[in-house]
Amino acid sequence: MKTKTTKENTWLKNQQKLRTSDVAEAFISATDVKHYIYCPRLIYFDHVLHATPVFGSQQKEGKEAHEEQMTKELKRKDAIYYSSEFAGAEKLLYTTLCSDTLGLQGNVDLIIHTVRNEYIPVEYKNMNSDKGRVCMDHKYQLTAYALLIEETFNTTVKQGIVNYLPETRVLQFEITPTMKTHVKRIIGHIKKIIQAETLPPIRVTSYKCQGGCGHKQTCQP
Repeated sequence: MKTKTTKENTWLKNQQKLRTSDVAEAFISATDVKHYIYCPRLIYFDHVLHATPVFGSQQKEGKEAHEEQMTKELKRKDAIYYSSEFAGAEKLLYTTLCSDTLGLQGNVDLIIHTVRNEYIPVEYKNMNSDKGRVCMDHKYQLTAYALLIEETFNTTVKQGIVNYLPETRVLQFEITPTMKTHVKRIIGHIKKIIQAETLPPIRVTSYKCQGGCGHKQTCQP
């Protein structure tokens, strides 16, 4: 007897009528890592079904707010906006990084390169924090960026920053070796989902799952 997950998997493939994944897809993105932490089904929809997400006006407004913030960032002389200790720091905006070793790629909103030769990834989010804390999926997205920065610039990344735009709240957090190891495991889990083409269970609790991921119609027929 087929399990519920197996039936859902078959239903989705039949209804979508989209090509399945190409297992030769070599690179996982830092955004994929974020999606996996939030809900592994997003990996299946993006890489197996290649389903196009449907976003509402809120997501469009979020993109506009993000672009506006980046425009402001371009005008700022240095990174002192985040901390006085970053005076004189170099800012690298919209930096694309890739690692053949990890099979990982990412587009970092901002990298702060301090006068002490420290590299700090920064991400802008048009949403609220987790009650004043960095959301877990955002932590691991920036940890993925940290791995890319370390390989690219031959350095060690020890912290990240998330700017929650609606709250005008800038949160710094420590990026630990354990978190980096966990991201490497996640990359492996993501590749298994793509290769096996198996629909993972829903991770998000029902009251939080409001379709903001853009796949509500695909996930909840």
